[in-house]
Amino acid sequence: MLKPQGSVRRLKSVAGWLLAAGFCLGPWPPAQAAGPMEHYGALMDTLVAGFYGAADTICARISAGHAGHPASLYARGTVLYTRLIDSEDSAGRAEFFELADSCARLCEEWRDAGREEPSLLAYIRGSALSSAGIILMRAGKLVAGLRKLLAARHEFDAAIEADPQSYDAYLGRGTYRCAVAQHASVLGVLPFIPDLESGLRDLRLAADSSRWSRWAALNALAWFTLDEREYYLADSLCDVGLVRFPGSRTFLWPKLAVQVRQEHWAEAEETGLRLLQEYLADPQNNGYETTTLYWRLMICADQLGRPEAAESYARSGLAVRRTEDVERRRKEKIEAMRERLSQSSADSRSENRGR
Repeated sequence: MLKPQGSVRRLKSVAGWLLAAGFCLGPWPPAQAAGPMEHYGALMDTLVAGFYGAADTICARISAGHAGHPASLYARGTVLYTRLIDSEDSAGRAEFFELADSCARLCEEWRDAGREEPSLLAYIRGSALSSAGIILMRAGKLVAGLRKLLAARHEFDAAIEADPQSYDAYLGRGTYRCAVAQHASVLGVLPFIPDLESGLRDLRLAADSSRWSRWAALNALAWFTLDEREYYLADSLCDVGLVRFPGSRTFLWPKLAVQVRQEHWAEAEETGLRLLQEYLADPQNNGYETTTLYWRLMICADQLGRPEAAESYARSGLAVRRTEDVERRRKEKIEAMRERLSQSSADSRSENRGR
């Protein structure tokens, strides 16, 4: 559904695309909320809270009652997409792409056959396409991802044109506009670059008026306002989310990013430890985020003048069980922790020689 550093983290603001763009956009407005979409409020809340087991149960309920409906694929894709983003994992990516493609294709078939409200199908199809685009971009396939995102934008535009009060579609369009505007320097291949303010207006409208996607919109706004250095606003948005969902990684990550950007190291350490406990308790933890967090906590401790704590965090970070893929992707963080411990050993030897 971007922590403080790196282009990959910026795409996790694609967790500001995280739960906002892509599959995790939430259900349709009240007038069209009958049938399978009536379950999406509960699905969104469980995903923002990080309760994947409960989300799987909701998906099973939707599939049992509405087999063959595009929303059934949409729900399953929602959970898988959120897990991919949340865990920074590649396991399940092939299944996700199959779901996204099947969902988009089924929406087209149903639209051609007149089997469902066109605005609803446009919304679901846009969500499937945008999710696939984000995952492709995170995998380094920029052009392919951009094609998906452009197609998604057209679907969201179509949904809004059909019903201007489709506020969840404003969320999808707003995250697209903000992200493209902020990446304009590297996305010059696009025929049209939207301005950031138009995207923020869409997101604010979704946060104010959407029935189901308010928390996703707040998450997106937190990340984009953070990138604009509006730290007080970003932090306040995170706090609102954490009041509703204590311990939610969806809001703890941008809060940590705000604290690091402002060099509030004590607060950052506290938030980092909260996140660390969330991932350590996750049976599907692949080591990516725990490695990142121990590295971040090491830096916080050093900035606070606590070298022994920094060394402890570094040792714990090096001891994390990682998949081969994670070992490769977190190489710089791992090396930084090794260097920190080597420096401590060298300093200790030098000190002993001087006695």
